[in-house]
Formats: sequence, C-alpha cells, structure tokens
Amino acid sequence: MNKPIFEKGFDPLESKPREHHDFRPDINGLRALAVLSVLAFHAGLHAPGGFAGVDIFFVISGFLISRIILSERTAGNFSLAGFYGKRVKRILPALLLTLFSAWIAGWFLFNIIEFRLLGGHMEGSSYFSVNLWLYRQASGPAAYFDLKSRLLPLLHLWSLSIEEQFYVVWPALILLLFRVRRLLTPAIALIFVASLAYCIVMTDVNSTAAFYLLSSRAWELALGALLAEREVFWKPSAPSPLVANLGAGAGIVLMLLTIFWLVDSASVWPGYLALAPTLGCALVIASPGAKISRILLGNRVAQFFGLISYPLYLWHWPLLSFAHREVGKDLPGALTAVLLAGSVLLAWLTFRFVERPIAAAYARRPLRVAILLLVGLALAGALGVATRMSDGFAQRFPESIVAVYHFSVRDGEHAWKESACVDKAVDTHDSLGKARQKARALFNDSACSKPPRADLPTIVVLGDSHGLQLVSGLKKVYRDRANVLLLSALGCRPLLAKEERIHSSPRCVADNEEIVRDIIALKPAAIVVGGYFSSFFSDHDQLRAFMQDFNVNVATLRQAGVTAPVFVMGQVPTWSPDLLDLVVAELSAGKEPTRITRDNLQPESIETDSVMAAFPWGENVHYMSQVAKLCDERGCSRFVGPRVPEDMVALDYGHYTASGSINAAKSILGPALDPVIEGAKPQKPF
Repeated sequence: MNKPIFEKGFDPLESKPREHHDFRPDINGLRALAVLSVLAFHAGLHAPGGFAGVDIFFVISGFLISRIILSERTAGNFSLAGFYGKRVKRILPALLLTLFSAWIAGWFLFNIIEFRLLGGHMEGSSYFSVNLWLYRQASGPAAYFDLKSRLLPLLHLWSLSIEEQFYVVWPALILLLFRVRRLLTPAIALIFVASLAYCIVMTDVNSTAAFYLLSSRAWELALGALLAEREVFWKPSAPSPLVANLGAGAGIVLMLLTIFWLVDSASVWPGYLALAPTLGCALVIASPGAKISRILLGNRVAQFFGLISYPLYLWHWPLLSFAHREVGKDLPGALTAVLLAGSVLLAWLTFRFVERPIAAAYARRPLRVAILLLVGLALAGALGVATRMSDGFAQRFPESIVAVYHFSVRDGEHAWKESACVDKAVDTHDSLGKARQKARALFNDSACSKPPRADLPTIVVLGDSHGLQLVSGLKKVYRDRANVLLLSALGCRPLLAKEERIHSSPRCVADNEEIVRDIIALKPAAIVVGGYFSSFFSDHDQLRAFMQDFNVNVATLRQAGVTAPVFVMGQVPTWSPDLLDLVVAELSAGKEPTRITRDNLQPESIETDSVMAAFPWGENVHYMSQVAKLCDERGCSRFVGPRVPEDMVALDYGHYTASGSINAAKSILGPALDPVIEGAKPQKPF
C-alpha cells in the first residue's frame, strides 16, 4: 500500500488548514480504515467484507500518485528518476524487512513444499509479479479466501504488485498524454470505463483473473487519478460545509456498509459490488474539510493507524499465516489478539527505526540509498529463486523426510492425469443457459461419455475431487474387465439435476443435467459416486435433505431405464493437520509412523459417515462405508500397506494416494462391484 508523504518536521497529528492539500488527515484516516478492515477480515473478526480495504487503498494510491505526477509536471519539475527514487525509498525498506523475516521464519517452520512455494512467492514479490504467480496457482473463487491461502505468508503482497505494475506504466502514460492536455481527461476516463467493464465481465467469467490482475483493477486506480486531475487542473473551491458533510458522510457509510454488511468471502468479487467502497472512498477524497471526516477519520487514533498503515499491512498477514501453520484453521481469540497487537508494535517499530531513518538518509544521498535498496531487492529475489530451485533447501531434512515430500509431488499425478472430464470452473457465475452450453461442450469435447472398448461393461464415476480420486484405482483393478468413465464437477453435490430441498449453482445444475443425460444414454453396468460430503452441509438435516434429493434423481434414472446399481462411496476419514505433516512430524522425532490412531482425526468425517450409513437409500443404491473399512476401535488407518511413504492412505486431509485409491477399489468397493461386473453385458454403443 502507498504510504503517506511526510516532510521533515511535519507532525501528521497536527491539524492543517482545509485548503492545504499536501497532507490531508482524512486521507490518512482512509488508510487507517482500509488497513484495519483488512486486519479484521484476516483475523476472523466481524468484518465479512473487510477485504474491500484493498480496493479503498487502490483509489487512495491512484489519487496520490497521480496528484504528484500532474502537479510536478504542471510546475515543470517532474522527473521520472526522482519519481521512481521516491517510490523505492518509500516501498522497499519495510518490504525487504518483511520478505527476509518471512524467509527466516520459513526456514525453521516450513517443510520442503511450503518453503519452495514461499521462495517462489518471494521471487514474485521482489519482481512485483506475485499477483501473477497467485493467479496461475489459484483454483476456486479467487483462492484468496481458501483455507490453504492462510498458509501463504506472502499472499497479501499481490496488491502491492498491482500497485507497482501501475507505477511502472502510469507516469509514462501521463507524460505522453500531457503533451495534448485535452486528451488527458478522456483517456483516463476511458481507462476507468474499459477496466470497470472488463472487471465486471471477468468476475462472471473468471473471478480469479478479475481478482488478481491489474487490467481488472486499473479502474480503481484510475478513479483516484480522475480525482487528482480534478484537484490539480480544475482547482475546485472548497465545498460548503453541508455539501462536504453530505459527500463524506455518504462515502463513509458506503465503505462501512461494504465492510460490515454488504459482502463477504462468498460474494462475487470484485465486479460491480466493488463500486460501493471505491465510490465511497472517492466521495471522501472529493469532500475535503468535512466535519464528519475530521471526527471519524482525523482523530488521533485514526491518524496513528494511517501513519503505520503500510508496515502494518505488511506485517499482520505473515504473523497470522505462520500461526495458522502451527495451530490450525481456527486461532484462539487470545492468540489472535496477541498477534494483532504484535503487528501494530512491529509496524510502529518499522516506521520509527527503519522507514524514517532511511527517508532521512535518502534526503541526504538519494542515489546511494536507492541503489542500496534496489540491491537488497535483487538479493531478496535471488534468495527466492534459490529457495524455489533447491526444492526448499531440501538438505535441511533427513533423507527419509525428503523421500516423503518427493513422493507427495509424484503421487498427486495419479488423480489429476484423469481430470480431463472434470469441470474445474468453480469460480464462474453463469446463467443457467450459459452453464448448460459450457457443460455440454466440456463433456462432448473431451469425449467423456465415450467408452474406449465396446466389448466391456462400463463403470461411470461421479462426484467432486473425491470421485476423481477413485478413478486411477478403479482403472488399475478393472483394466481388463471394464471401462471406467469419469463425469465430475468440482464443488458440486453429485447427481443433483433435480432439486427439491437443496439448491445448487447454475453451473452445478447444468453439469448434473448433462451427467444424468449421459448416464441415461450410456446405461452403464455400475455407477460409483464419491464426494467430500462433510464439506457440503453445515448440519445433519441439510445432509439428509441432500440424500433425499439424491434418491429423487436416482428414481429419475430408473424411470429412464437405467438399472445399474449405484455405489455411494461414503465420507473418507479426514485429518488435521494433513496426513503428510503428521507422518513427517513422527519421522522428524525419530519415531515409526503410527499405522492406526484417533489422534488428529476430524470427528465430523466420522459423524457424516454415521448419518449417511443410517439413511434409507433408494432403489438399488448401496452405501459403501469407507470408515467401516478403514477404522476400528483404535482409530483409522494412515497406511494401506507396509511401505513408507508409498502406502500412505492420503497425503492431505483425505484425498487418496495411488495406493489408497487401489485399496478403495479393491477392498472397499471390490467385494460389491466384482459380481456386478462379472455378470454385466458389454457396453451398448452410445
């Protein structure tokens, strides 16, 4: 985030005349509001839309940077070298301290995979391209809100990368347009409109791209630039107290409504909803001198947090992220309070003993200080590259542990190489008609319902990633006896083409309609259903409602002539932390990995299985309890064979390894499926 501009001897807590626009306490207070809303959101406090603080920051940055460029260029003393030198002085000191601190903490706390990923993000942060890294690695609605994102200490630097990319392009563009002044306003307005339109469209098409890319965030920065141009060129007179208070008051209300009520992590974001906090911020900026701004944004508390907003933004997330790594998903309230207080303390110490001394040194020797800071940035980038290319400095660990991590990288391929017929587009928000077109194209283009051998019966596998994980095992076990076809949609409840009690997204309805249509055409010998059922519902009543709807859809298949038995593979036992980390922890302590245990077993997975096992399923539907096969009174199995690590049942919370998938196909599903396949007829032509 862009920091305040302070001159030597200036106290930001002192009041200034309204007409003085070098420093505005209300804008400093906007920084405080933005950073505190982000902190509250990340800490799990009651600020469901707190992530909109980043959008507020973008408007502030666009305003301040454009005002500097336009005012200095108008006065004839703008210098690109000077501009970038000041950016280096203001951005890099706290950033470098954060990067190197995160790397040191990661050295001691992170495993090979996590540390390698941290190195990549450190590399991207040093080159201000980490938003592109995160976009490429993301899955789901922006991924920023995913549980796994909590374990990425440098995740929050995506917004800084967008700002720096803006800083690279914007000065040159402004200088070019400045030559023909009459084009300046239309050009900035065009950027605003085009980027906003792109953002709204892309939020529906690919919200991950809309979230992380400069092209879909440029309108927020351009909005600030339009305000700066208004101030520099139009030189508007100060609004009347009534107009200023109405404008600033409406802006503050818009921002607070967004932060506390209007949106949450499930909202379609950024899209048109991001207009609320950004226009709110713009109204405050356009209403200098408002009494309500002096009270709410100009008070000493707000000024303090505005003063340290940049280092506070940098520090808070690594502290929370490393705590999640050690403690788990939910942090105790007392720990959260300590971490937030620690963030404030570190931010103030950074401001007082890093930023201010370096700013003073820059005033005396700007070239030398800028070069030293850029060298530090290059070193941070090189260290990130070395960390990534060395596999997270794997030599930190014994060979037995390195083998586990290398196995985890190799083993994941068993499922994802089967994913051609998986709808992974969980972050789209299409209409039902558009979703139907996409579903048909996906399954037709990938020949998902085309059995490779007409002389063999066909097994159709349905579900999310927990259906996908069964395919490799089924193909190995039944490779000479049956076709195995996957029809899958991530994030969707399986088979629900008709819904009476549970309502799904248009994408899931369309995918399931297409899947039902293909099943009716195929008339397979057997249908296998997998799902992460524990994640679908917040209570057992909703789970039962899903199973009732599931029975309705099975009845539809029966009416259409599909007589194949349906095997519902129940909820797998799940672990927290991931099973990989649990096994590594035991190996690190010199212990033999535990084979069967209740330790770190997630109780909701066992409870889900119990509810599903007791449910009266529909005609020729067989519930296959995986808990019954993998667990006993001692706990649940972490291994399906004697080898370490090859026979681990899972690597993460519960997705099967290749060995786990084979075991599920052979030992859990096989006894019921074998007789069906042996007595089945060859697949009829589709």
